[in-house]
Amino acid sequence: MSTEDRLREIAGDAGISVWVHAERLDGPPGSITLGGDHPVAIASLYKLPLAVAWADRVAAGELDPWERLTLSAGRVPGPTGIAMLLDDVSISMRDAVRLMIAVSDNAAGDAILARTGTAWLREWLATHGLHDTSVLRGSADTLRLVQRDTGASSTALAERALADVEHDVLTSQYDAALASSSTASDLCAVLALLWSRRHPAHAVVRDALAHQAWRHRVGSGFPHDDVAIHGKTGTLGRLRHEAAVVTFPGELPVAVAVLTRSARAERHLPRVDAAIGELARTAVHPLRLAVSRAPAPGSRPARGRSQSRG
Repeated sequence: MSTEDRLREIAGDAGISVWVHAERLDGPPGSITLGGDHPVAIASLYKLPLAVAWADRVAAGELDPWERLTLSAGRVPGPTGIAMLLDDVSISMRDAVRLMIAVSDNAAGDAILARTGTAWLREWLATHGLHDTSVLRGSADTLRLVQRDTGASSTALAERALADVEHDVLTSQYDAALASSSTASDLCAVLALLWSRRHPAHAVVRDALAHQAWRHRVGSGFPHDDVAIHGKTGTLGRLRHEAAVVTFPGELPVAVAVLTRSARAERHLPRVDAAIGELARTAVHPLRLAVSRAPAPGSRPARGRSQSRG
């Protein structure tokens, strides 16, 4: 059975549609893909390219990572970080970036998006060849659209409506043409950009990915203390995603993105989360390569978007 057939089998068993891409970030080019170039609404995963773009602006001297941001009590709600707090909060930009990555803090993400600028981010994506990635809005505007689509009286009730098992409740934010969207391939390219940068601002983002609060998706496929997982999840209703870099000890890092849409609507679908880990493991394992087997510095071919399929 081919790797692609095994990915399809895992997805079928879990009752999900999947789009998967994995690629080595160093050494000889190699990739595995299943629908990796198909645009998908990405929910909170928009914070990943935003964080890398922010770090680039800091590296260029255009933003001060120690600049203080004041997030007022009327900010976008959310289950984690500043978004769940009740009072005004003052925080440095770099700490806001850490929160928007490590715990997917909606309030911190919206503050960084406002400071970086949606128009500038759009230009950054185009400049780096990420033509299949579009960040249209932050979490507050996304939740307002979900509330409008569901007819709920609050954003919390809107999210609950999406999890209704008795009714098939949909939202425009499932549609890649109407929501912030990307492809599994583009998300791996974003991670490749981050891993190629050496400015302290990029180290802040990598460290935040290492401190992600959840290991129930990609991390569940690599349940070993010595395997480093740098990841960012994205979740909205039926959408469950993660993009991550997986590094086994003594081996080259591998980026992997697993994007899914579930047939079921419940908030808690541990079988789907476990399937994301299994999909990531299945895609990553054919690409594993010891550092000692990598070409000498300067001998590696130029990286292209089209690689071998493992």
